[in-house]
Amino acid sequence: MAIFTRFMPGSTKGSPRSAAVEDAANWQRATSLFRPEPMEYDLVAQLTYMSALATANVGRENLFQKTAELGYSTSGYFQRVHLVAQRLNYDYARACQLVADATENEAVRSLLLRFSSSLSSGEHESVFLARETEIQLEQYSRKYERDLESLRKWTDAYVALMVSVTLVVVVSMVSMMIYSVGTVFILGLAFMMIAIAALGDWVIYRTAPVEPKTHRRREKSKTQDQMFAVAKILLPVGAVLGAAVALIFSVGAGLVAAAVAIAPVGLLAFIDDKRIDQQDRDLSTFLRSLGAIVGAIGTTVTEGMERVNQRSLASLEQGVRRLHIRLRSGIRPDLCWDRFVSETGSELCDRSVSTFWDTIKLGGDPDQIGFLSSLFALKISLMRENRKLVSQTFMYLMVPLHAVLIGVLLFVTEVMVVFATQLNNVQDQAMINTDPTATGGIDVTSVLAFAAPNVGFLRGFALVVTLFLTVVDTWSPHVTAGGHHHKVWLYAAVMMIFSGVCLMGIPHVVGGLFESVSGGIETTAAGPTTN
Repeated sequence: MAIFTRFMPGSTKGSPRSAAVEDAANWQRATSLFRPEPMEYDLVAQLTYMSALATANVGRENLFQKTAELGYSTSGYFQRVHLVAQRLNYDYARACQLVADATENEAVRSLLLRFSSSLSSGEHESVFLARETEIQLEQYSRKYERDLESLRKWTDAYVALMVSVTLVVVVSMVSMMIYSVGTVFILGLAFMMIAIAALGDWVIYRTAPVEPKTHRRREKSKTQDQMFAVAKILLPVGAVLGAAVALIFSVGAGLVAAAVAIAPVGLLAFIDDKRIDQQDRDLSTFLRSLGAIVGAIGTTVTEGMERVNQRSLASLEQGVRRLHIRLRSGIRPDLCWDRFVSETGSELCDRSVSTFWDTIKLGGDPDQIGFLSSLFALKISLMRENRKLVSQTFMYLMVPLHAVLIGVLLFVTEVMVVFATQLNNVQDQAMINTDPTATGGIDVTSVLAFAAPNVGFLRGFALVVTLFLTVVDTWSPHVTAGGHHHKVWLYAAVMMIFSGVCLMGIPHVVGGLFESVSGGIETTAAGPTTN
């Protein structure tokens, strides 16, 4: 790291103090244009860990060092505090103040300044951290609720936005029958529609609360392993199959074929997501009960687990049973707990269990640690339940809305195609037969020269708009719900099936509806009728 280089003798980049402050200032300065880091979520998890660790009466050096090793987006700030204190021989109160002065993130800056004041006053770290954890958790839950309310309003606005831009495109296409507006004008409206819809997706993406749901460990749960194995096969197969079917038959058939191929990947992701939600909900009960039992009888975690009623753990019963068997078999406890976390596949379980086990094995208060880790798991689980109310409502609305918008767009397009074809037929007959009685005494050659739109352009334009609406209507409910990234394939499969069925079926429906009208026009265009 750069900070170590600056502390080496002979460095010409300034004094050690200025180098440390500069390094702290550069930490986490860059913010993603598309998605910010989960700073609030990481800060709550970090404070929960520190508060539990402080009950073990570890020194300040170990407190900051172990906190910096968590790997969260906020861990770097505490690592800078630790490095400044160790390398510059400052006390931790002064180090917190120096790093806070060089930090732009307001929440972290305020926390470090308060921590500096607490350390200077002689207040015990466990008291300060317990108070700050409770406050930060409450602030995060309130901010989460505000984000959900904002997300609810933006999803409502997104529905109105998609209806509006689709109607604009339909009206612009109909206007081609009235006046020759030109291809450039229609393409400009299409580009505007794409830009507005993409902007709506981006706003929803930025408004949705940021929280990782699946852990980043190499070992995954059984469902996740199956999902990744199936994805490696079905996603390429779906792309190749969809392209082949589209070339041989039609684009609509290609979309349906690709959707059927990729749907199992998204279905497995949804199953795993539901399983994680159930385990996260029951995790709080497990940690709270185990911590209370271990603290009450003063025994080890393995012995305390024998007194836990495993039937009360619901979705975690089998996992806890396997954990208990491994611990009783004499396997190293760290490996047993790591395996337990890996089998759940949950990031919340990873953070909560790390807080529980890492601090208990260092001699922390089991009762307090169990309460803190279970409170963190419970709060996050309850907030996710509130998010489901918004995301599921939006998903149930977007699926039929997508079908209706695509159906209206393609229906109007096919009506215009039928009408344009008949206009061309009438015009051709009028050019061949100059008898005015063949067209009712009206000279149609000058009137229809510009009124018949390009059929190829109409169908190509409608196809491009359909594919774009399929993409944006897939992405918006996925980012609203959050969770595993592979869930997007089920949304994509549903939207692609609706789009493909509409592309294949609506031309036949319109052709059947206007068959009699088409036959009447052809008879009239062929010559005058005799009564």
